[in-house]
Amino acid sequence: MDESSEGAAPSTGTEAGAGVEEEIGAEVAHEDETDLDEEIFSTSLTAQELQERLEGDSQPVIAYVSNTPIQGSYIEGSIALPSKSLIQADGSLKTIADLAGVLGKAGISEEDDLVIYGDCLSCGDATFLYWAMKYLGHQNVAVLRGSQQDWSAAGISLSGATSAIAEAVYIPDPRPELLADYESVASGNFAVVDVRAPDQFGAGHIDGAINIDYNRVIEGSWLKDDSALTEIFSDLEKDRTVAVYTKNGGQASIVWYALMLQGYDARLYTWNDWLGHQS
Repeated sequence: MDESSEGAAPSTGTEAGAGVEEEIGAEVAHEDETDLDEEIFSTSLTAQELQERLEGDSQPVIAYVSNTPIQGSYIEGSIALPSKSLIQADGSLKTIADLAGVLGKAGISEEDDLVIYGDCLSCGDATFLYWAMKYLGHQNVAVLRGSQQDWSAAGISLSGATSAIAEAVYIPDPRPELLADYESVASGNFAVVDVRAPDQFGAGHIDGAINIDYNRVIEGSWLKDDSALTEIFSDLEKDRTVAVYTKNGGQASIVWYALMLQGYDARLYTWNDWLGHQS
């Protein structure tokens, strides 16, 4: 979800009558999950782990989520689920009902094992889709790691085009705690992280925000290791909720995802929403 593209990522502005469901926020581990559940509901998969699932009895739904055609080959059987399909023309997130409709039309149900991948991690498409699925309460969703070379090496079949599958009915179980709104951010109760480039941060930012450029958490085609992320997030307290923002939220989801992996209660927010409340 490259934020350089006009309208390519959601604003979190709340429209009249829309309520919190049209905003963008933390993965909270369910204490009653068993070790097996934690293995099944992993946050990411390697190519080899995906191949093992493809060889199993229950086939995952694999979705290509970038907004432009892939440079190379798709994983065979992938459906197209561009991240921009989750947002409205004005850049705000679609309603819960509309999001469920998009997923159902794509052939996804809430019971599916969903694997998502995109053409570049730094665009934010895959991490934004992961956030959106968690926002809708989807249990079994993971981001695919690695390159096309890794997929081929693992024996995953590739194709020159995406596929279509039968439509489904998606029943969401929303998790509104994943959203940050203006009042929560303005209250000063949250730690606030601006993940834009330093020059953008210097040109204007939310009072009290710290700057962690989203590129700092990326290494190659994936996130940096735990020790590096721990150092990057060292100024943040684990017991304080973190609101993460960029212009319209897309690339903020990269840092949200990294914070979630490190055990933070992180929520997605946008600079556009903040500016909208200043006028």
